[in-house]
Amino acid sequence: MMPGFQRWPLVCFCALWSCFFVVALTPPPVRSSAGRLPSGQTPNPGRPDEEKARENSKPGENGKNGGKKRSDNPDEAVRDKTPKVEKPKAVKLNKPETWDGETVAEIVIYAYGSRPVIDYVFTNARLEGSIRIATDDNRPPIEGKIVEHILRRETSDRNCVRIEVELPGPQGDEPQQLVFGFNGYTNWAAQNRQSITLTPEAQATFLASLKHDYFALLRYKEDGTTVTRVPGERIMGIDTIGLELTHRDGARTKYFISSQTYRILHLEYEVQPTPDDKPLRFRESFYDFRPVQNLLVPMRKELYENGKFKQRIEFRDVRFRLAKLDEDIFLRL
Repeated sequence: MMPGFQRWPLVCFCALWSCFFVVALTPPPVRSSAGRLPSGQTPNPGRPDEEKARENSKPGENGKNGGKKRSDNPDEAVRDKTPKVEKPKAVKLNKPETWDGETVAEIVIYAYGSRPVIDYVFTNARLEGSIRIATDDNRPPIEGKIVEHILRRETSDRNCVRIEVELPGPQGDEPQQLVFGFNGYTNWAAQNRQSITLTPEAQATFLASLKHDYFALLRYKEDGTTVTRVPGERIMGIDTIGLELTHRDGARTKYFISSQTYRILHLEYEVQPTPDDKPLRFRESFYDFRPVQNLLVPMRKELYENGKFKQRIEFRDVRFRLAKLDEDIFLRL
């Protein structure tokens, strides 16, 4: 799933959390198998709210997460001058109901910062925050910390991803350290620095979370995927435009786009872990959008499986285009 960021991502990455609780309570070595948007006048799609926020910011400031002064720390994001925002031709059209899927997708890309900005800023990413995971036995949710690293590749399905999670110990003892990685070709996992084997369901949901991300829509052209307009829905009092992304392997992701701000509010997809299993239906919702280095980022993400809440991630620090990122972290524990 951010990064949809993921991947962003992605940060977006989220479907894997449905398996966290099982992994966290198993001693190593393991071998097992929208914040509501305001209604009212529809803004010009070529001038979304996030662009106004950028104009009102001081030079070098990008909200709470993007305005830090650059230091010599190699982990700090590079603060080079970003490209000029490129307005899509579609914003000149005044009949949204006649727009096809690609037209809507191009306006969404512009709302998130424009393609030149996304390409320039999202070379890599680091997202840090908290995670809240629902349990399956009516006990209180588990709360922990999460750090995501993303290295952008030529297509979204080749992005390198590393997700580190720290959860409290099952008996109040030492915290559980969980790491999930994807090196662009294969995935791996570790618990307390010991390799583990994920169950087929956990592996399938993890890989699906990397594919069905909001960033996949922002990179649909370079990924060679197809965008089709489908009926939207009224969700939490907000009218949405529906887009369906067909991936190269035939998998599909449905996006629900705000008809006012053209932000991705929700996405849906299905995962069938094995041919004998029933498909799992996931919905991921995005809230608290903020501009980070001129790129719009949802700072809160919530995941539901078959209509049931599974996890929430709230990011407090997001950085793109890091001056230094060790690529070996995507290959090792």
